Amino acid sequence: MLIENLKLGIRYENLGAATVDKSPSELVITDNNGETYYIVTREVYQDGPQQRGYKVIVNEGE
Repeated sequence: MLIENLKLGIRYENLGAATVDKSPSELVITDNNGETYYIVTREVYQDGPQQRGYKVIVNEGE
């Protein structure tokens, strides 16, 4: 779990805060319960979180 957190970066509990902090080339993703959010690049998302059931909440450019 610790390795996953390092790969995902900072955990946000507020979607609005994550959306404001992300750059235009990043995504905001969430786990299945939708209570925590992470900012990642498309490559990071496809390399692991996507297979673990994380969903994209905010796409690049949004």
